[in-house]
Amino acid sequence: MTLKVGLLFFAYGCHMDASHLAGVVGIELAPGWPARLDGWRLAFNHRDEDGSIVASIVPAPNCLTFGVVYRLPREALSVLDDYEGAPDDYRRETLWVEPLGRVARQAALVYVGQDSCRVDDGRPEERYLNLLTGGAEAHGLPADYVGWLGVRARGETEDCYGPGQRMGKFGPASGAH
Repeated sequence: MTLKVGLLFFAYGCHMDASHLAGVVGIELAPGWPARLDGWRLAFNHRDEDGSIVASIVPAPNCLTFGVVYRLPREALSVLDDYEGAPDDYRRETLWVEPLGRVARQAALVYVGQDSCRVDDGRPEERYLNLLTGGAEAHGLPADYVGWLGVRARGETEDCYGPGQRMGKFGPASGAH
């Protein structure tokens, strides 16, 4: 068995789109894998530098957020920090994610929006939403979650995707960790 060097990064927003993330970090990426973050909800409540609304996550015990885990070289961290405006706009946290179709949880780096940049839930631009849904579909996230992203972005549903909702082939959430 070969130890793979690098950090694990859990993407829940536009970075789920592999070509977008590769363009940001300037490297060819190894394939990412789908995962679930329990105890956090996705929200469109973060104002970007250009004034647009983008995603963040907030703690919520009965919610979950799906995303994509990528293994990145350590050098990519400073580039991601710059892109995300860390530590002023987003802060880095290490959280446990549950890879879909795999056995063990993994500790992964996650960017969480700072309270100072939080706004009331809004609607992301179509281009941004397309990066989310396209990346989610490409990585095999549950179809009902992908559909929920679009409905949530339009403000037409509750803001929590949780264990009580249909989860596709990966089954129900096991609860917050």
